[in-house]
Amino acid sequence: MTCTPYWIFKPGYGVWNTSYNGTMTRFVRTVITLLLLLLIGTAMLAKGGRVKDFRYSTPAPRFLQTEDTYTYHKGERAILYCSVKNLGTKTVSWRRANESYFLTIGTLPMTSDPRFEVAHIEDSPDWNMMISNVTTTDSGMYECQISSRDRYLRKEVFLHVKDEFSYAEPRITITGSLHPDRGTQLLLMCNASGAITPPESIDWFKDGIKIVPDGQKKVEMRKKLSINSRTITSILTKSSTEMTDTGTYSCRTSDLQVTSVKVNVLNTNKKSQKREPDDAKASYTLDSGSSASQMSTSLILVSFCLTLVAFVRNAALDTY
Repeated sequence: MTCTPYWIFKPGYGVWNTSYNGTMTRFVRTVITLLLLLLIGTAMLAKGGRVKDFRYSTPAPRFLQTEDTYTYHKGERAILYCSVKNLGTKTVSWRRANESYFLTIGTLPMTSDPRFEVAHIEDSPDWNMMISNVTTTDSGMYECQISSRDRYLRKEVFLHVKDEFSYAEPRITITGSLHPDRGTQLLLMCNASGAITPPESIDWFKDGIKIVPDGQKKVEMRKKLSINSRTITSILTKSSTEMTDTGTYSCRTSDLQVTSVKVNVLNTNKKSQKREPDDAKASYTLDSGSSASQMSTSLILVSFCLTLVAFVRNAALDTY
């Protein structure tokens, strides 16, 4: 006959100690819960612990409306226009459609032919290809490209060069920054060609008043003359625009060709704005990686230890 120790049935001890059994039950549940959380944290760590990506988009670059076909006479300076909005930090390149190498990348020439260059003003959307002293062999399709990590955006323009040189229709155009921000540079370029020879000079006007170079106001004018292309170019610059610079700007040649553009100075401070990084759909990922998982695992272990200490403490108090 086996004798059962008397203290097993004694109230307050053994199986009759309901307080002890309740504490043990709570402890077991807590341990199981913490073990499950620990397993989840370990699984997250094994998978790299990546938290959900948070993405926001920036406007994709796009081409502004410009002509698709340009006709020039032999010996003229050809200008192929390409304007891009929302370029960001991407690059504009030019090449002939039937050739693999680039003529220019950004403003950097990539060919040994010095006739090819890109006209670009800082913060302007224009990336125009200029070909001096064009010949009939320059005729053909050209591509203006926007390079990015995902793809290439292309705009094709066709250049037709006529062989006759004896006479060309006089023309005059103004290009440049038509919507500069207050405090940024104003740059306007007037190109004029003559029927047989280039015009001798170009004058600038704002709202009908003649503009003269002014060192104090940092207004400068530069002139370029090309006999072969029968063109004259005048570049008007002002280093820092003001709201009062808004108005109608006209250029007039010595043979009385005139053209005008409207300039609107925007009351913003573009220098304080930050461009978004690289791609058309720029993504910024909050990737906690292993650090997030390690932190969560550490918190679980700390919680487990604290719970174990609390249980031991309560058990000790129940004993006394």
